[in-house]
Amino acid sequence: MQPAKKTDAKKDGSHAGQANAKAEADMLKKEIERMKDMAGRAQADLQNAKERMERERQDISKYALEGTLRRLLPTIDNFQRAFQHLPEDLKSHDWVRGVAAIEQDLMKQVTELGLQKMDALGSVLDPAKHEVLQAAPGEKGKVLEVFEQGYELNGKVLRPAKVKVGDGSVGV
Repeated sequence: MQPAKKTDAKKDGSHAGQANAKAEADMLKKEIERMKDMAGRAQADLQNAKERMERERQDISKYALEGTLRRLLPTIDNFQRAFQHLPEDLKSHDWVRGVAAIEQDLMKQVTELGLQKMDALGSVLDPAKHEVLQAAPGEKGKVLEVFEQGYELNGKVLRPAKVKVGDGSVGV
């Protein structure tokens, strides 16, 4: 009878081994699913990080450019004032024409970077774009004179225009 017991023991051992193997396979499947989930999340996190870094790089580039252009505005203003007050007898001088060409090239370069003059003269007062220095007789809220040009960088006000506006009274 002992041989029968060995067979039964082998069967019991075989069933226990199969149960253990099935449990281990189930555990491994769960671990694989967990690892797949972690890999998917890591991939999504990496993609999000890449996109965030690209946005930050663009912002840094934009802000660095903004600071540089702000520093150039007084130079641009000085060129414009110099040409507004240029004596008639010097306007055709070769040296003056050379300086004018330099100013035009500078303006072309900064325009390509996104710097734009704001057209303030004759427009309705916009506190985001205009800094009122004086009020005078004229149509209320209309820009009558521009003392200092305003500029925008890619649609954002870099420097408001300094202006004189109408106060709504009629001039004499």
